[in-house]
Amino acid sequence: MNEEEKSPESTAGDDSASQSETHKDDIGDELNRLAESFGEAVRAAWNSEQRHQLETDLNRGLRSLVDNVESILKQFDESEQGQELKEQAGKVVEKVRTSQVTAELKEGVTKGLQTVAQELQEFTQDLEKKRADQPKQDDAAQDIPVEKADGEDVA
Repeated sequence: MNEEEKSPESTAGDDSASQSETHKDDIGDELNRLAESFGEAVRAAWNSEQRHQLETDLNRGLRSLVDNVESILKQFDESEQGQELKEQAGKVVEKVRTSQVTAELKEGVTKGLQTVAQELQEFTQDLEKKRADQPKQDDAAQDIPVEKADGEDVA
């Protein structure tokens, strides 16, 4: 059908199809512009003087906090109460090491880890078996003959 023979319906259909393509292009272009603008805004914020100042202030404040905590811990460690707490903590640790509860807990955790390891190994073996059973797609693609337009096979 040539241009003169087209019905008004087909012309309207062509127009709506081209408008649809134009709208798709417009949406894609707008999304690209939005992404670029967002990227520029993030870069500008990251490189701003305010962000650098905030980072400097945070580093300074955290360093001060760490220094103060270390100082307090050192003073406590050197105090009589700190020494007593160390001794008590050492006794508790020793009791935990030698207690029956600890031995049972260790045994339970060990059995649990062994079970998890065994299940993971079985899963891995099943997965490897499934992969081995499936034909490789690369090999299958190489076995497909391709014919030229004049009927000749191309390997």
